[in-house]
Amino acid sequence: MPHRPLKQILVVDDDPDLLAVASLALTALGGYTVETCGAPTEAIEAARGFGPDLVLLDVAMPGLSGFEVLSALRDVPATSGTPVVFMTAQPDPRRLPLDQDRACLGVIRKPFDPAALPDRLEEFWRLHGRRRVEAHQREFESLRRVYAAELPEKIEAMQLAATELATVGWDRDRLEGLSQLAHRMAGSAGLYRFHALSRSATALEDIVNRLLAEPSWPPAGAPADLARLVQAVRRTARVEAESRGAAVLPDAAPTEPPPATEPPAASPPARSRVRATPGG
Repeated sequence: MPHRPLKQILVVDDDPDLLAVASLALTALGGYTVETCGAPTEAIEAARGFGPDLVLLDVAMPGLSGFEVLSALRDVPATSGTPVVFMTAQPDPRRLPLDQDRACLGVIRKPFDPAALPDRLEEFWRLHGRRRVEAHQREFESLRRVYAAELPEKIEAMQLAATELATVGWDRDRLEGLSQLAHRMAGSAGLYRFHALSRSATALEDIVNRLLAEPSWPPAGAPADLARLVQAVRRTARVEAESRGAAVLPDAAPTEPPPATEPPAASPPARSRVRATPGG
């Protein structure tokens, strides 16, 4: 997944010399658009108006610490997820509580080489991109598990439509409803990367649409055949979902139309036995 380039950087520090040097390095060597802020109490408004891609933030400042500024940034919707890189003169930056904020990318120790600052920030920006991809994958997998858990209900709706057709015979409204169910499953399964299920539902949709497009009505085939096709979709869903650790309803027996009721055959009339008697 491509990650958009880093363009705008807000630098917050109470040292005007550092602001001047950092701004020069980032604009002249990195080509970024840079805004500087020398008062931590003004950083929130500066971030809201500037809309930075990244904030380079000093830890120790008078009035508000860098962590207090970060907390305030998170309370503003426009900067709630803006990545931050801290600057500090502390001898051991590893002791800073960076793990409390997912969008806190790391620390640059002071003093730093201004010429290397653009490359350092690019490294942090790539880290931000990787974290975003990982977060997206986790959220997508969560949605896919929910979808897999809902598959039994979706397939039951298709099974019910096929059962009704098998029971009452060809009905255009019911057949169109089955087509719509297959169409939705083909699309949603493809989105969630259930590719075999998507192909199976697409095949069912194509068959149903061909039946609907036949010039003569009702179609020549038996509607009970559709129940067997839905069973094929069901089996594909079960196998593919189980391969991802989800459970789908087991295969059901194909639905057949109820047999026609015939009156019981009449018993043949009882034949009288005449016993011959001697001399009769």
